Amino acid sequence: MDIPISKEELKPFLQRSDAKAWWIVVSAWLGIAGIFIGAALLPHWSTYLAAVFLLAGRQQALAAIMHETGHKTLFKTRSYNKFVCKWLSSPFLLMDGETYIKCHLKHHRKAGTDQDPDLKNYKDYPVTKKSLIRKFARDFLGITGLKANLYLLLSGRDLLSREQRVNNQLARGVFVNFIMFAVLWISGFPHLYALWVAAYLTVYMAIIRMRQIAEHAGVKDLYDLAPKYNTRSLPRGILGLLFVSPTDGLSYHCEHHAFMAVPTYNLRALHQLLKSRGYYDDIESTNSYLGVLKQALR
Repeated sequence: MDIPISKEELKPFLQRSDAKAWWIVVSAWLGIAGIFIGAALLPHWSTYLAAVFLLAGRQQALAAIMHETGHKTLFKTRSYNKFVCKWLSSPFLLMDGETYIKCHLKHHRKAGTDQDPDLKNYKDYPVTKKSLIRKFARDFLGITGLKANLYLLLSGRDLLSREQRVNNQLARGVFVNFIMFAVLWISGFPHLYALWVAAYLTVYMAIIRMRQIAEHAGVKDLYDLAPKYNTRSLPRGILGLLFVSPTDGLSYHCEHHAFMAVPTYNLRALHQLLKSRGYYDDIESTNSYLGVLKQALR
């Protein structure tokens, strides 16, 4: 079945907005600042634990911003995409947006085939409940994060693409993270930077896994070229807002694969149009991330 939308109908969804894009970036950083302020005002282990989870969600927001700016679809002004990708998102995750997008574009070209470079992340699903619990346990205990970052530091390669790191990639990441630490130190709360590190090594790794599962694991046919069969779209709900899909539209991954040039803040409306025209009638859809986990289990 062809995707039921014409080129003329698609044009409004392709429109980009600097105002909407800056709001996504600013709101992510306001969230980070607010979490640190809350932890400073309420110094208690329970507050710190909540902060670790919430900061991991904001780290996912930065990853989503890196993804969108890498595609050059977030901002209408091209130079804003490059600046935000290079300085306000990817380096805080010790990544480089340009290196990431080269590998990611291959994923787009090869999705639905055995040549997909990301296939290893979801090809074995569905899995047993015990297997899934073990995977998330490794994430929450920091085992996945420590292994991944040891690879990053010792291999000289990028964390996701496994390609050789570009010049100054790691140095830029260390620099911007030092700036964050310095701001907290000047504010009188240098110890709070440990929350950022803890979030990155633990909960953020679990969020990455959940995102991979939600986007491609346990779908109708991982080896079909049609986006509606090899990927998944769903409403983000409260779990998405806080953790897995913190930027508007990120959870509509099928539309992103079908029309890569559509900015994230237009994907939800595009999804609703396609759904109203019966595009998903032969798909067993789910409306929550808990539902996704059920589809990822044997």
